[in-house]
Amino acid sequence: MPEVTIAIPFYNAEAYFEMAILSVLSQTFVDFTLLLIDDGSTDSSLKIAQKYLSDKRVKIVSDGKNINLGNRLNSIPAMTETTYLARMDADDIMHPQRIEKQINILKNNPEIDVLGTNAYSIDENSDVIGKRMVFQDNSLVSVTTFTHPTIIAKTQWFKENPYDVLALRVEDSELWLRTNDKYVFKATSEPLFFYREIGNQYYKKYFKGLPGVFYMLKKNKFAVKYLLFTFKYLIASVLYLTFNVLGLEHILILRRNKLKLKKKNYKFYI
Repeated sequence: MPEVTIAIPFYNAEAYFEMAILSVLSQTFVDFTLLLIDDGSTDSSLKIAQKYLSDKRVKIVSDGKNINLGNRLNSIPAMTETTYLARMDADDIMHPQRIEKQINILKNNPEIDVLGTNAYSIDENSDVIGKRMVFQDNSLVSVTTFTHPTIIAKTQWFKENPYDVLALRVEDSELWLRTNDKYVFKATSEPLFFYREIGNQYYKKYFKGLPGVFYMLKKNKFAVKYLLFTFKYLIASVLYLTFNVLGLEHILILRRNKLKLKKKNYKFYI
């Protein structure tokens, strides 16, 4: 049996999907199952996935329904028999050694429940524009949140902690806030992921997440850490809207990275 399942839920992801799949199939660690879960795509995404069924590691789940990301994410652990489960999004790119290095860390540190990585930000042309975190050396650090698609966790952790689908568009933040004081969260300072950030209307993502944020706050009876999260989220929403009106939203997107890098194709950083 493979050691890890890599799960990619997808919906109308044709623009970058093939690049994401190829980055998984090009991993130096080869003992995995790649699970591709279609959420009722109406573009060519499913056909792109089917091209890779000749690789016995690839499995596709497609029922023709659109039930949203949170429900798809919650369906994955029940389909997973491996010890570890890795997240991945359909528009991102893995560093070729991502899985190998994360699995080695998990094996050498069995107390870790969830392990993320540092990440490069890439634009619509797959050019690197920055690095999410900056550390003086390669290290393993304690964290309370993650760049969602960088995580690998014990499959049992996913089974014990399903996403709250009512926290629409902030399912990942809700999960971190709910579990980070009960489990061991770590991240490697090494950037092993290329996280795509595109578009000039980022504020829309924030505003669409507001109902989920207020749901979380009410659900947790206005606990302090949820109040703080809501406050920060509201400030970010207003800032992104203001900068968008001024035509300067790209500045905030760049500032999401702790280190700005000279724009080069992602392959330069492999």
